Amino acid sequence: MKRFASLALALPLSIALIAPAAAQDLTGTLKKAKETGTFTVGHRESSIPFSYLDDKQQPIGYAMDLCMKIGSSANQMGVLKG
Repeated sequence: MKRFASLALALPLSIALIAPAAAQDLTGTLKKAKETGTFTVGHRESSIPFSYLDDKQQPIGYAMDLCMKIGSSANQMGVLKG
């Protein structure tokens, strides 16, 4: 019973703390991305395996994979247009 009471108190408290964070306006990079519909990404050309140019001079590597994931997530959240 004591455990249930703790859970019953913790759940509304956690929701109350999380809800205001979800309603905040975008600022900084996310605000600019929403306004322009684009992300600008910089990369190094020779930091293997993080970012480098392939045979076709296209950027690849871990950093580029992360950038693509961030862009995809931002698009799903409605930050990017399109």
